[in-house]
Formats: sequence, C-alpha cells, structure tokens
Amino acid sequence: MDTTINILTEILTRDAKRVVSAVDCRDLTNKSIMITGANGLIGINFLVSVVQVATKVSGISIYVVLHSSPSKFLLPFLEMKNVTVLEGDLTDENFTKTLPGADIIIHTAGFGIPARFLKNKLDTLKINTLTTFKLLERLKSNGKFLFISSSDLYNGLEAGIFSEGQIGSTNTDHPRACYIEGKRTGETICHLYQEMGVKAISVRLSLTYGPGLSFNDNRVLPSFIRMGLMGKIDLLDSGDATRTFCYISDAIELMWFTLLHGRHAIYNIGGEKTINIRDLANLTGELLNVPVNYPEKNSGIPGAPEYVKMDLSRVLSESGKSRFTDLHDGLSNTIEWFRQLKKCNIK
Repeated sequence: MDTTINILTEILTRDAKRVVSAVDCRDLTNKSIMITGANGLIGINFLVSVVQVATKVSGISIYVVLHSSPSKFLLPFLEMKNVTVLEGDLTDENFTKTLPGADIIIHTAGFGIPARFLKNKLDTLKINTLTTFKLLERLKSNGKFLFISSSDLYNGLEAGIFSEGQIGSTNTDHPRACYIEGKRTGETICHLYQEMGVKAISVRLSLTYGPGLSFNDNRVLPSFIRMGLMGKIDLLDSGDATRTFCYISDAIELMWFTLLHGRHAIYNIGGEKTINIRDLANLTGELLNVPVNYPEKNSGIPGAPEYVKMDLSRVLSESGKSRFTDLHDGLSNTIEWFRQLKKCNIK
C-alpha cells in the first residue's frame, strides 16, 4: 500500500486506540453494529474505533453503510473479515428495506457541511427524518440507537451557554431550516421510541474537527488549513465570531459513553474552551508559518451564529471525563492529516 495511505490509516488508528482505552466496551461483545455515513468525519472515526473494539471483545460484526465509494484510506478497515459494506442511498426506501437488522445503529449519515446541506435541502430533511424512522425499524430487540443531532438546534437563542433543556427559536423559513428542522424532528422520533422502551439517544454535536475531515470541507477550520497549505490564510470577515471546537477522538469517546451507558435521551457533546475565529486563524497561520489577511469588507455564510458554546455538565458528570485534547495539539494533528491528503490527492 502507498506510504501516504498507510500514514492516514495510522493517524486514524492512533486516535481510535485512545478512544477505546477510555470507554468500557464490554457490552459490545457478540453485537452487530451498523454505521451510516461512514465516509464522513464522524462515521469514519466511529468505524475505526469499532475495528479497534473488535480486537478486544469477541463476536462483533460491522455493517458499514456508504452512499459512494470509500476513500482509499478506509479500505484496510473495510476489507476486514467482520466488516460488510452496504452501498446505497439512505433516502431511498427500497434501499433501506434491504439493510440487515443490527443490535447497535449509529446514524451519522447526512450533510454536516453548511454549503452542502444548503444545496441538498430535501435530502437533508429526509435523511434526518424518514431515514431515522427506517433505520429504527432495522434495530433488533433490546438494541441501541444513536442519532447525531446538532448544536444548530440552539440557533436563534441569545448568546449564552446552552443546556439540553433549551431549544432555538428559528422559524421554518430560516436559511438553515432544512437542517435545523430535520435534526429537531430526528430527536423527536428518538424520543418517541424512548417512550416505547427503545434506547434511542440523540447527541447535539458541535464543531468537531480532526483526522477524517475532507480536504474540500469549506467550514472555517479546514478552510484555514487548506489555505495555509497554499501559502496564506484569508478571512471572510473580522473574525469576531466565537466557537468552541472539539477534537474528534474526544467527541467519539463521549458518544460511545452516551450510547452504552448514558441515562438521558439527549446530550450536548462538544469542546470546553472557546476561541474567536481571528485567533483560530492566527494559530493556524503560526503552525503553518504563513501570513493571515483580513478583508476590507465582511462576508459570511447565511444564518451562521455569532456564538456557539454548550453546557457539557450532563455528559461530563456521568462519564467522568475531565481531559480534552488541547486545540494546539488537535490542530497540529489535523494539519498533518491535510498534508497527507494533499500528497495523495484525496479530496
């Protein structure tokens, strides 16, 4: 295998080992696990973590649901004997009917990048609603289901630290309504199944980053890295908006905990420390040794919030997690990931 591809798989495996060392996975013994959206950041890292779990507990079978051909760096994981690849469109009911039953279903499929879900509004709505129904029908008796929701559900609230008991105030004509309302309805579906005795957990995920990101991802952090690798970083605005980023292995660790051991139906999952976009650009520029330029006129993405931070006390008090990957270290790992993607021309 190409040396660069080996490096990419090693980067993913290193993070997955860290996750598995922190989570009690004994309940996964002899379980069938389905992961949707396994070509995206969350799905990729869940897949690699399950592969690592399978080295420690016996009898695991893994179903990987993809919408398109997998990236080259995923092939070593997909070619393992306990892995079955299922390729198709999850918004197509004829395809979902062919999916096998599973003890654990982790639904990460969908468009997490604003530019993509704004161009695919109907599919964005369907995959969080109709597909969620169809996947829950494939869940075996006494199974567990994880729905990846979003901190976008807090969009419209005044700036603050948002808890699971809150919800945003955006209307159905909001620029991101396809995404926000899809996630809101997906959570509602899971709650209804909870009332019927099914363990269906929703996690409101916020701003994860790290190895597994697509090279062409146009969200702010990967955009800064990509620009930096080309020699300079250009901001769209003054960079005053505040964000709280969460390194991918921290997010995967907490999501495994909520799925296997969580006592609530909804959990916030994200990072702890906030940073404004200007300082993020400067840190990225420093790590890549490139200049950072500010615009004369501001522009941005429609509907993007100015401040994003969530109250993590529920998940932290239950899981006992106290240490998060420092942004400097996480950003350095992500830069190395992007360098290797660029070398082998993987977009």
